[in-house]
Amino acid sequence: MEKKLTRFTFYDMYWNVIKNAKDEEIGRFIKAVCAFVFDNVPMAPPKSAQEDYYQSCILSELEEVKRLETQGKVPKKYNQKMLHFAFLDVYYKAIKLMNDEDSGAYLKALCSYAFNGKQTSKLKPPVDGYFEFAKLKLELSKIRATSGKKGGKTERVKVSDEEIDSKTEKLEFILSYEDFMKAHPHIVNDLYQSNKHLLKGITDWTPIDVGLDYSGYKNCKSLTKILENRKEIELAVFKASKL
Repeated sequence: MEKKLTRFTFYDMYWNVIKNAKDEEIGRFIKAVCAFVFDNVPMAPPKSAQEDYYQSCILSELEEVKRLETQGKVPKKYNQKMLHFAFLDVYYKAIKLMNDEDSGAYLKALCSYAFNGKQTSKLKPPVDGYFEFAKLKLELSKIRATSGKKGGKTERVKVSDEEIDSKTEKLEFILSYEDFMKAHPHIVNDLYQSNKHLLKGITDWTPIDVGLDYSGYKNCKSLTKILENRKEIELAVFKASKL
């Protein structure tokens, strides 16, 4: 019989995938995730292509982390790369008492507080009460948006979309970072300050944009991984032209 977890690691990658969705969609998402992790049931079938996309973005990571944590292991490679907090089963118990919309608002408040240290104002009942209890749990556990240890705790600070875009020259014939991300909505900005050097020399995103279609990274969801393999991606179009 599969071990039943009482907590699991919730990563900022999960949140980045769904943070701009409707509350109802976010609610269905977290209910499906929690049922999969805590109740050991398959992910609930998505109600739309968009919700199918949300699930597909995180399912492989969710499955692997669940497998490791069920075995009593720490998912170090994920913890060192992504911001995270412990999602307790008591949060799920609260979610099961709420409808989809309220569950979505609840997760928004949790993630805003855990990852950004910001408290959501004007939460309506019953969300406000459940969140106040969850906030106390987060404060007591002191599990905030921090990475793994590296000579002590090191806070991992993300590179914002605005900061990346500011490095792109504003010329009509140049593809900006903003337009690049719009053209590839499946790509998630998971870049941290520690990897900011990967942006060096990028003033035009066109070579990466074109190269993706000819490389093995066309469906890659990680901006960091794409930048780490930038040379290979940019050269892919030239290799293809010689075939």
